[in-house]
Amino acid sequence: MDLLTTNGMATQLRRLLAEGPVVAPSCFDPLSARLAERAGFSAIHLSGFAVEATQLGAPDLGLLSMTEVVSHAARITAAVGIPVVADIDTGFGGILNITRTIREMERAGVAGVHVEDQALPKHCPVLAGRSIVGRDEAVNRIRAACAARTDPDFVVIARTDADIVSLEEVIDRCHLFLAAGADLVMPMDLALVHNGVPYGSRSPKEHIEVAKTLVERIDGPLMATGQSIPAGYTVDDLGALGYSMIPLASSAVSAAANAIARVYDEIRNTGTDYGYRTANAGPYNDPVELMRAVGLDGYVELEQRYV
Repeated sequence: MDLLTTNGMATQLRRLLAEGPVVAPSCFDPLSARLAERAGFSAIHLSGFAVEATQLGAPDLGLLSMTEVVSHAARITAAVGIPVVADIDTGFGGILNITRTIREMERAGVAGVHVEDQALPKHCPVLAGRSIVGRDEAVNRIRAACAARTDPDFVVIARTDADIVSLEEVIDRCHLFLAAGADLVMPMDLALVHNGVPYGSRSPKEHIEVAKTLVERIDGPLMATGQSIPAGYTVDDLGALGYSMIPLASSAVSAAANAIARVYDEIRNTGTDYGYRTANAGPYNDPVELMRAVGLDGYVELEQRYV
């Protein structure tokens, strides 16, 4: 990876979308983004949930400001050579705020964003308390986001939380957003009741049936919700259903939190991290290998040019 921020990421993302489903695991900082790139992924999703947890130590309640998210996103795009799609919640305000947010995200090197139709205060969809703005305001957010682009390839994804209303409202809003210029839509489904079964009680097959229903009834490209893949299925199954982009919003940050909690517990209880490190062997137990993962060789090469 060049130390300079790469350009043309939006164009690269559009090419990837045209070639087939894009699996974009969610990152939360430059290290997790680098590791996703090293794992071979062609794009990354910047999770709002994960960023609030790691940067504020706070729940996903829309507490970060636009400038904080843009600054954080810029450090991530500078660290990798693959497109980054960022969660910008409701756009951080009214139409003028959304316009500025899109332009700042472009300047930060982000390839695309998703903006949602929640009303303030916003809540993570796994929490109670979501509400949505009216259709007109929701559509105008998407129109403003699309019109604000200075790079015509910058990708605008419209998320709807109308699952708190009904499946029909989800579908209608997705069609309105596509008509307003959205490149993809992201229909949330956590509040939908499928065949009398609420989200938390669905079997893996029922989760897939809901996803299939959304794909079949929405006439346009879809981004998956970012929830974990149902047991027995894979991202390939979601791609085969017709999803164009598949993020995994909490996988990396949950794995990191579990690992950090375990090693801290061991140090506190035993006075050493030896047991954890031996039970969880991996290349990044070596600090030099961890630095290589974040570009050590490139930095050393650059420094040695002037020695």
